[in-house]
Amino acid sequence: MKKLLLSVFTLSCFAGFSQWVYTGNNTSNDVIGAFGSAFASDGLISGSSGLYSTPDNGATWANSNTGVPSSGLIFGTLNSGSLYAFKTNSIYVSTTGNNWSLQPSTMSSSLTIKSMTSLNGTVIAAASPNSPASFKIYHFVGGTWTLKSSPTNAMYITCIRNLGGTLFAGTTASNIIKSSDAGMTWTTSSTGAPTQNAHKYNNCLASSGNTLYCGTIGGRIVRSTNSGSTWSSVYNIGDDNGFYGINDFYVYNTNTVFAATDSGFVYTTNGGNSWTRYNVGLNFGNFENLMKRVTVSGNNIIAGVNTSSGARVVRMPLSSIGISAGVNELTSGKLENKVYPNPTSGNVTIEVSDLTFEDNCIVKLYDAMGRVVSTTVMNAGKAQLDLENYSAGLYSFTVLNNNTIASRGKLVVN
Repeated sequence: MKKLLLSVFTLSCFAGFSQWVYTGNNTSNDVIGAFGSAFASDGLISGSSGLYSTPDNGATWANSNTGVPSSGLIFGTLNSGSLYAFKTNSIYVSTTGNNWSLQPSTMSSSLTIKSMTSLNGTVIAAASPNSPASFKIYHFVGGTWTLKSSPTNAMYITCIRNLGGTLFAGTTASNIIKSSDAGMTWTTSSTGAPTQNAHKYNNCLASSGNTLYCGTIGGRIVRSTNSGSTWSSVYNIGDDNGFYGINDFYVYNTNTVFAATDSGFVYTTNGGNSWTRYNVGLNFGNFENLMKRVTVSGNNIIAGVNTSSGARVVRMPLSSIGISAGVNELTSGKLENKVYPNPTSGNVTIEVSDLTFEDNCIVKLYDAMGRVVSTTVMNAGKAQLDLENYSAGLYSFTVLNNNTIASRGKLVVN
């Protein structure tokens, strides 16, 4: 009897803590991690419940709609401590994720925003009309959204990302394109990518170290290890016809990348050389495998899925796939940094070279006791800290992106 009870208890613990579980949020399928928390929205479906936030890494959720429409918001990008989101052609910004403000814009009402990113501290939005096939690039400059370019490329953009200082974009029929002049002009960057029509439609892009990833609507993950010059297929989850797409990436560290797909959750821990599906707990009979977005909050992976009865948010511990939560070092070694002036008695600049992450990094400053005394957003590879009121002594710092340490260093306050 005792053995039986122990077995039942063990199985219960496994079911509760080692697989995907429903969080209680049954309205959202767009998720993002920001400000040490996670947020979810119904923007990818015709929902009616709006934006949610979680104070406990996905266990519970509460409405967070102050300043935004009650439904239809899609998350855009993080930049300089602000989270941007959009609905149709309206753009909203928040520094907490709980209070939002509408941004001034000159964007035409005939346009629909498709995706957002940031480059050298400037937030960028890509928008397209319903027809003809075309797109426009907007920059957030001087407190307002301004038209930057109207490229002549006859195509629709699906996603745009800053990958290692160059803008890359996915399209609906022309594969991958790139721009080295902040979106003014674009050229094709798809040598080696699959040529079937389903793979010319790109759903998502991401960068991890010097490696770029692209997910197609046909279910392929293609990878470039030379800044987009050439690409090769590294995973195929579909049938090349567009029934099982790759929908989203989340870069956990240099070698570990998560993907949300129409066949569930897929991940790599070796820089994309091999990929593994892990769908324990997802009900395929209810179409919970239709995973649209994925992020990380605390020790949990959080994903937005579609089901036969609507959208919902699921989560599971990182440990379910053998990942220990915590901070990882870049496998390629510490990136070089510059600290000036050092020593300092006031403002100091920390600059890191060769940052290839899409999102902004943060700088954590520690005192001699190892306590975090400040956290500063790094913008375009630089962070400025005001140390005028800090006690004299030796301080250390780390530059982090998600859970990866990109660089370490020390500075002296005199």
